[in-house]
Amino acid sequence: MSVAFSIRSLTKTYEMGEEQVVALKNVDIEVPVGDYLAVMGPSGSGKSTLLNILGCLDSPTSGSYRLKEQEVTGLSDEELSEARCRSIGFVFQSYNLIPYLDVLDNVRLPRAYGKGKMIFEHEVRHLVDLVGLGDRANHRPQQLSGGQQQRVGIARSLANEPDFILADEPTGNLDSKTTEEILKLLDELNAAGKTIVLVTHEEEVAKRAKRIVVMRDGEIEQDQRLKPVPEIARETAETGKEGVEGSQPGKIRRALRNLGKAAFLSMVTHPMRSLLTAIGVFIGVVSVIWLLAIGEGIAAQAENEIMALGANNLILSSKRPSDEERLSKGQYFYSYGLTENDYYKIRKTVPFQSAAYPTREINNRRIFSKHAKGRAELLGCLPNFQDLHKLKVIKGRFLTNEDNLSQAEVCVLSSALSRSLFPFGDAVGQSVNVDGNLYEIVGVVAPRFELKDKSNKGFKELFEDNLYLPIETMWSKVFDYYYRGYDGSHLVSKITLTIKEPEKLFSIAQMIRDMLAKDHGIEDYQVTIPLELMEQAENAKMTFVALMGLVAGISLLVGGVGIMNIMLATVTERTREIGIRRALGARRSDIVLQFLIETMALTGFGGILGIFIGLLCEPAYGSLIEFLETFSPKVYESLPPSMKEMTPEIVYWSLPLVLGLAVLTGVLFGIYPARKAAKMNPVDALRHVT
Repeated sequence: MSVAFSIRSLTKTYEMGEEQVVALKNVDIEVPVGDYLAVMGPSGSGKSTLLNILGCLDSPTSGSYRLKEQEVTGLSDEELSEARCRSIGFVFQSYNLIPYLDVLDNVRLPRAYGKGKMIFEHEVRHLVDLVGLGDRANHRPQQLSGGQQQRVGIARSLANEPDFILADEPTGNLDSKTTEEILKLLDELNAAGKTIVLVTHEEEVAKRAKRIVVMRDGEIEQDQRLKPVPEIARETAETGKEGVEGSQPGKIRRALRNLGKAAFLSMVTHPMRSLLTAIGVFIGVVSVIWLLAIGEGIAAQAENEIMALGANNLILSSKRPSDEERLSKGQYFYSYGLTENDYYKIRKTVPFQSAAYPTREINNRRIFSKHAKGRAELLGCLPNFQDLHKLKVIKGRFLTNEDNLSQAEVCVLSSALSRSLFPFGDAVGQSVNVDGNLYEIVGVVAPRFELKDKSNKGFKELFEDNLYLPIETMWSKVFDYYYRGYDGSHLVSKITLTIKEPEKLFSIAQMIRDMLAKDHGIEDYQVTIPLELMEQAENAKMTFVALMGLVAGISLLVGGVGIMNIMLATVTERTREIGIRRALGARRSDIVLQFLIETMALTGFGGILGIFIGLLCEPAYGSLIEFLETFSPKVYESLPPSMKEMTPEIVYWSLPLVLGLAVLTGVLFGIYPARKAAKMNPVDALRHVT
């Protein structure tokens, strides 16, 4: 006769402080294949402990437990899980269905953890039909009666075609009619060859079995056979399990699919918890994208402004020295900075130069037309100034060499200044009054912002209120002629040099510094190398990115801590579910994987939503600036110009990176709750009351 299981000298003791409680004492029992065993006894007799050991949910203190030919005592947690999944089907008194899964998903659940044959959809439906719930296949447990839920539990116990079924008070919560239906179903399963062990308090229920074992104080008090084990049952059971074995990759995909579905349903069932879990990651991702976009926008703006100076240019500009420095050098006059003689000397002596552009600037000078008055920045320059700054003449012409050599009383206006002084007509051919002299307007130029292309996105409006004069005219006829430099020549605000060989920029810059230091005796000048500024801007950008990365990292860290707290609460909330899954054969790794999938799904959702909102950075920032300008002018005016004029630029390579970081955050902060869930004792988890 084939043996379903046997136990020899089985003992189980529990430590209760300093005391030992004996739950089972030298229990011996052997159950043949196809038997129907009812276990009875008062509370505390050891029935539940015996059932937990038979179900591989608990381990004996001593003795032997053989499941068919396999010795169970001493198996690892992984091996015990496999034994439960392969050989045992559970029917619980409290049904123990997963509340967010429907009937079909609850029935097929053991197969998520099984290593045996594949289970097809028609097989699942067959099991559901077998227990009379074909019309309730898509209902969830809360939509079923107690008897219907117990039928689902029985169908689930058959999903893996177990060697025997453990039924723990399966009729304890049912009325007499439903009890009869459940017992009839168990009778039919036993008649079909299933070995059944049923724990009950009811004598009438026990009499449906073929054998009754009565326990008291952890020992078997009575072992009575009521009916023989039919030969046909043994033969049926001994034929073995038939079926289609699935490939290992197929099993893995099936398991991941089932776990992924469970994770999704869990999230949908608890939307507020899911939202709270995802929101921390969402904030972190949006922070990363927006901060990087703003940093990139500021850097791009600075880069464009620097490039506008010319990558192969040197910029020499006048600088006002401090009074202490000036007086220490014995210079008591107020004139300072570069001079006309400096320009000619540099033009003559500095090698590798292809052009030199002197300019003289006087800010905030009053000017008049016959229609209006205003203030402008007077800018004395040579004709090549137009090429240097790529000014576009929209009316008339720009200054010429002849204008400069003859000190002609002509000028060119910016379009903004032209509209301000001549609101009702064309400015070209008209005159403006500067320091009591009339200057004929020969042209109008567009401001720089009208020449922007995509590469110059965000470039600020330059030369908005400029009035351009020939530099010789400015030196001789404008108020500026009162002022002279250290050498008695006219003052120059800026000298721009174009160097033929950019690699020579730094050496030429040093040569000019040495020459000016020797001539001036005081540092009333400044030498700027755009390429150097570019490097500084790049360093500043990297520093900003690092800082923003730190801020964003802190945001993700805070989000991660929030995820951990919520997942820990989730573990407590779903303790019973964890126990159910473990009883159905789930390994610790399965529980860890399930919780990690849920965490990754939540963080992935938060990350994707964060990316979507992050991509709205540019229009959102523009709308914010417009809002401040319209409704809060004081706040708008307090903003630095770079923030007003800057356009955020999305750093697209950061999008997959930040999504990966979000998911990684979920994994890192989800591992501890997942491991905590996996380490739960199945028996304790099943007893948990939420």
